[in-house]
Amino acid sequence: MTPPDHVTGLAPRGELQQLLDSLLVPGGPRPIALVICDVVALKFVNERDGFLAGDAVLAAAAATLRAAATDTALLARLGGDELVAVFTGPAAPAAASRAASSLAATVAPRLHAAAVIAEMMDTPGSLIDRLYATMRRS
Repeated sequence: MTPPDHVTGLAPRGELQQLLDSLLVPGGPRPIALVICDVVALKFVNERDGFLAGDAVLAAAAATLRAAATDTALLARLGGDELVAVFTGPAAPAAASRAASSLAATVAPRLHAAAVIAEMMDTPGSLIDRLYATMRRS
């Protein structure tokens, strides 16, 4: 197991990739849903207030995601300012939708949140691409 991200305490991107690789196989568990949480203006916070302030914003976002995304298979830091929750099982779509709504209501406009449900032909890459596209539209 890879050590958690030192700022957020969440799993690193590699662990997310491994989980998606294991889930998105023919006959794998369905449904699978992902929620992305994007910290808005993190670059501005880093430049204006310093990286320690930016790290504090990321840590707070991770805590908010943890609180909103209960019963997840994994919470991970996808990239610099992006955090992801992975849900599996019959309740995954509803749980992901609730988590995204909770995130948006709790911390808007500081965070953007969006959810997607894996489709039968998704690969880890296509699922992450759809997640980004959904976030941009939200």
